[in-house]
Amino acid sequence: MSQMMSLFGIDDVRFLGTEELVEDDKEYRLYRFEYDGELPDSCPKCGGKAYRHGTRKINLIATPIQGIPAQYEIVFPRLRCRTCGCTFSPEIKGTADGRRCTDNAFNAIAQSSLTRQFEDVARDYPATPNTIKNIFLDFFNEYEELLRFRTPAFLGLDEINLGKKGMVTVVTDIEHGTLFDILPQRNQIALTEYFSQLDEPERVLWVCTDMYRPFKKSLASCFPNAQWVIDHFHVVAYANRALDDLRKKYQATLTDKQRIHVKKGLAYVLKTREKDLKSEDADILRMIRRANPQHPLIVAFDLKEDFFNIWDDNPTSKENAIKAFDEWEASIPNDPWFDTFRVLAKTVHNFHTEIFRAWDCPTVITNAFTDATNGLIRHQDSGGRGYSFDILRLKMLYRRTNLKRIIESGAIKTGFYGTPVDKVSTSSIDPDEITSDDYF
Repeated sequence: MSQMMSLFGIDDVRFLGTEELVEDDKEYRLYRFEYDGELPDSCPKCGGKAYRHGTRKINLIATPIQGIPAQYEIVFPRLRCRTCGCTFSPEIKGTADGRRCTDNAFNAIAQSSLTRQFEDVARDYPATPNTIKNIFLDFFNEYEELLRFRTPAFLGLDEINLGKKGMVTVVTDIEHGTLFDILPQRNQIALTEYFSQLDEPERVLWVCTDMYRPFKKSLASCFPNAQWVIDHFHVVAYANRALDDLRKKYQATLTDKQRIHVKKGLAYVLKTREKDLKSEDADILRMIRRANPQHPLIVAFDLKEDFFNIWDDNPTSKENAIKAFDEWEASIPNDPWFDTFRVLAKTVHNFHTEIFRAWDCPTVITNAFTDATNGLIRHQDSGGRGYSFDILRLKMLYRRTNLKRIIESGAIKTGFYGTPVDKVSTSSIDPDEITSDDYF
């Protein structure tokens, strides 16, 4: 490596001097260079003879030097072809035509932007936040083809509402606990188009989702070997909704004072699992049960608990689980108070095959990781000060823990920006750690 390359990250130039400048209240140091390499004597387009045709000057964002934002001003000779008339300049090592920064700055800005907001990164460079954002997007658009993830065997799907960005689809590899992709839409046409373009669709064996029906239609047409399973956490969540709807209906029959007491004292308690109740909360339910064992709220609480127990008490037997559900459905009182639970039973019947297919899977299958990833996406989006969908997607996909797990599972086809997979350093990362600021 030449001295110029080691000092400044560029080569084929001669150093002329520096100047301290201030622009938009930002101090930076300008380093001046002129081209000092060999001049091509032929045209890169037609091979015709070239001659000097003046000079051109470019300014490039550079990495900070001694903690001070830096910019390079480089004077190039211009050349012109005698045959075709095109003009061109020689290349300088460490720069790329069309970029407004050196190669080192290009890489550094992109990776810093994964963990920091663009406004913060811009303080280290003679650049605006918008320029930093564009460099970030250019970097990952250029290298995304080198970071193709292998299609998972166990696919997790869920949708998340991101306000102005609308509903987006989160795709995970639930076998290895990694984010596979985020899609800007969730309609069936968009999902089918995306899934049909994935490599090795035959690899997908199990897909875990909620009860969103377009998932089923898209999966059936794109993954010939896949079996669709409804995540049981989404199913049991409907029991809490049924209980809460009954509570609200019951509150409507009370006086204002009684209604406030029920809402404040019981809303949370009723939705808590019996095994997780605090002693004082358990005492409240015992008092109500003692006074009236058939109180609608007590019966609803028991129905909710029994519904959860279908999964808790039958972790390995599909036959017993189905039998437990049938017995639970038969136990719903005929009273109109409990119509919400009959709606829940109907929902289970509508997805009976997909819900109870989970017991056929050779391992426990759940979308818990996908739900946790949804939380990280929300956190990143809320702190992003207007991030576009593309920026949010890139920041989430190339989190340090996510990329480490993909590499370790053998599910990445090429290493990070061209580095062989076995050369990517991940030794300092805890694989069990999932944090909102955990990025490459």
